[in-house]
Amino acid sequence: MTEKMLRAIRELVRPLKTKIANSIAAAVIENVDDSKKLQILQITTLDGTTIGDCQRFQEFGFTSVPLEGAEAVVVFPNGDQGNPFVIGVEDRRYRPTDWTAGEAGTFNAFSAMMRHKADGTTEITGGGAALALATKADIDALASHVDTHTHADPVTGFTTTPADIGGPHVSPSAAGTDKLKGE
Repeated sequence: MTEKMLRAIRELVRPLKTKIANSIAAAVIENVDDSKKLQILQITTLDGTTIGDCQRFQEFGFTSVPLEGAEAVVVFPNGDQGNPFVIGVEDRRYRPTDWTAGEAGTFNAFSAMMRHKADGTTEITGGGAALALATKADIDALASHVDTHTHADPVTGFTTTPADIGGPHVSPSAAGTDKLKGE
């Protein structure tokens, strides 16, 4: 292939290369409008370009309002900066660290956190205090207690269990409990 042919190929590929290079960027959030159905951000890309009217996409069922100074990943479809989408936001100033692999949770900038820990417990922290919710072992113990608990019928004097009278039964796979651990 000659040098002339290589230059011609480079010239043909240049617009595509530019679109690809301009299709994604890192940015810093400057302002948030949370009053609409889809959050609108104003961002500044790392090259110093300020862009308004960026639509922010979030996972269904989860929402947040990022603080000024949080970092974002913005996508420009076809390299067109006139129609930006923010697809990720991180704020390393507040992200909890030193968790175990596989753990997950939610947090905010004001020290409230829900952490699903590797040992199977869920820990809720807010205002500096941590509270562990009931574990599966706690639910199993509660179910066992309900299954073996007896009642004396005030009329007949007979002793019955919930199973004998078709009463409530707490399953170990119940969706939750109204008792917190330690309560």
